[in-house]
Amino acid sequence: MYHFSIILLFSIILLFINNTFSEPTSTAGIIGEFESLSLDSKELNKLLDQIEPTINLHRYFYLNKFQKVDNLKNRIKYDYPIFELQVIEGKLQKQFLSLNGKGENLKQPAYNSYGQHIGYKDFHIGTLYDLTLHVDTTIQQSKQYETFIRNQSSTTIVEDYKSKRILESKCRYLSIKLLRDYAKLITIQQFICNDEKQKLSQEEYQQQRQQQQQNKYDSNDILSTISSTNNIKNKNNNNNIDNINDNDFNETIKIMSYNTWNFNEPWKDRRILMADLIEKESPDVISFQEVRFSAWDSEMKTTNPIRMGEERNQVQHLFKLLGERNLKYNFVYLPSMIYPTNTGLQFEGLSIFSKHEISNTDSIKLSREISKTEDAHQRSCLRVEINVKKTTLNSNQSENSKKINIFTSHFSLETDGSKRNAYESLNWINSFKKPHLFMGDLNLEPNENAIQFLIGNYNINNYYKHSANGNNNNNLIDTWVEFSNHPNQEFEKNRQLQIIKDNGGFVNVPGIEDTDKCKETDLVNGYTFPTLYSKPSKRIDFLLRSNDSILSVLDFKIGGRCSKLSPFNSPFYSSDHTSIMTTFKIH
Repeated sequence: MYHFSIILLFSIILLFINNTFSEPTSTAGIIGEFESLSLDSKELNKLLDQIEPTINLHRYFYLNKFQKVDNLKNRIKYDYPIFELQVIEGKLQKQFLSLNGKGENLKQPAYNSYGQHIGYKDFHIGTLYDLTLHVDTTIQQSKQYETFIRNQSSTTIVEDYKSKRILESKCRYLSIKLLRDYAKLITIQQFICNDEKQKLSQEEYQQQRQQQQQNKYDSNDILSTISSTNNIKNKNNNNNIDNINDNDFNETIKIMSYNTWNFNEPWKDRRILMADLIEKESPDVISFQEVRFSAWDSEMKTTNPIRMGEERNQVQHLFKLLGERNLKYNFVYLPSMIYPTNTGLQFEGLSIFSKHEISNTDSIKLSREISKTEDAHQRSCLRVEINVKKTTLNSNQSENSKKINIFTSHFSLETDGSKRNAYESLNWINSFKKPHLFMGDLNLEPNENAIQFLIGNYNINNYYKHSANGNNNNNLIDTWVEFSNHPNQEFEKNRQLQIIKDNGGFVNVPGIEDTDKCKETDLVNGYTFPTLYSKPSKRIDFLLRSNDSILSVLDFKIGGRCSKLSPFNSPFYSSDHTSIMTTFKIH
C-alpha cells in the first residue's frame, strides 16, 4: 500500500507537470547536494558493517583467479576473505526526484507524532555515499558465498586458492559509491581498484587516521594519482587506419557498446549470452545502456530484503559473471531515469566497465521537454577517463601511459530532444582533452540531424563556427563508416553485398552451424536493432571517435545476434540490440 500511494501520487503530479510546463530543462531527475561525511559517524560505521562483506566479495571477484569445471550442476560456494575497510575520505548526497526542475519533487504523505496526516513532504529516494577506502589485509575474517549467477549454465567455475597472495597485496585502495535506497537496500554503484594511490605502511596509516580525527588531514596526500601524460598535438585526419610511426605508443584497445535491455525476460538466461559474447571478444572497455537497479527484482526465487541489494543490480550480475570468467573490470554506474512500478521504484541508467585504471569519472544531465511523451525520460552522459599503460617500453618512447576519455549516452526518442542531447553531449565532450570515444544506443539512424551534427555534416546553434563540415576538428568520426569504407574492406564489402542480395539481407556468421538462428549484420548496413524474432533493420547504436590521429581503427564487429531456445522452445536473444565493438591502435 505504501508503494502504491507513492506511485499514485507520482502519476498525479507528473500528469499536472506534463500539462503545465513545456520548456526543456536539465535540472529535473535525481537531485541533491553533496555534503561532508564524518569518518567516525554512527551512520557510516553502520553502513560499512552492512556492506563490508559485499565489497570484499566484489574485490574477491576482481582479484581471484578462477578455474573452469565442466558439467558441474550444483551451485558453487566460495570461501572468500573479509578484510577490514577503513574510510580515507567520504561525502554523501541525499537524493530526491525532481519532476520538473522547478521545485516540484516526488512527494510522500507526512504524519505527526499522533499518526495524523498533515500534508506531504519530499520523498527521499536514497542516499549516495562516495567513499575512498583502504583495505587492511592484516585484519581478516572469512565468509561463504553461494553463487546464484551460473546455476543454469552448462559449466560452473571454482576458485583457485593460489590467489591468496594477490588478495593480500593488490587492490588495497578502493573508490566506491554506495546507494542506500528508500527501501534501505544497498547497491554498489562504483567499484574502482586503484593500485596507483599512495601506499602507506600500517604505522603511517595510523598516523594519518589520527590526523583525520583532529581535522588536520589533507586528503591530497593519499588521493594523489599518477601524473597526467604529456600533451598531445591534435591533428585533423579523417582516414588514419594506415597511420604508423616508429615512435607510436603502439598499443591496441577494444571498445564495446551494449544495450542490456533492462530486466526484460528471460534476464537470467540473457545475461549468460551477454557474458559469453563478452568473454569471446574480451573488450578492454564496455559501455552499457538501459542498466537497471530495482529494490525488488531479485535474482532469488523469493524476495528477501535482508540481502542488501547487490543481486538486484544488473551491474553486479554482469560484474560477477565476467569475474568468474577471469575478465576483471572496474565499473561505474549512473542511474538517470526512475520508473514507478507496482512494487516500487526502478532506477535505470548507464554503466562503463574498464580493465584499465579509471582515473576520473564525471557526468551531466541532458535536457528534456517533460510535456512531450517521447522526451519525458531523463537522459545523461557519463564519462570515465581511463589510463592505458604500455605493456612494453622502448628507448624511443617518452610516454608509458595514455589517458583516453570514454563517454556513453542513451538519447531521447523525440527529434528535438535528440538534437539537444547531441549538442549538449558534444559540447561537453570537447571540453576534455582528446582522444575521445563516444558511444551508445542513440535511438537515431545515421541520416538524422543529430547524428549528422555529431559527425560534422549539420550545424546546430552555429557550433561549427569555421564551416558546416567540422574542419575545426570538433566533430566525431563514425568508426563503422570508417572501417567499412576503407579500401582494405572493399573486396569483403562487395562480397557481402552480393550475399545480401542472394540471401535476403544478412551474412551468415562463420563457424556457426545453425545459421538460421544465428545471423550477423554486415559491412554494408551495420544494422543493430531490433534483434528479436526478425532481421535487424536499423543502425541506431554508434561508436564514434574524436577527429585526431591518436586513435586509428583496426577492426569493427557486430555481435549478439545469436538466439538460444528457452525451455519452452521459443528463441531468445541476449538483448534487443546487437553489441558493437571497435578495435583501435593507439599512436
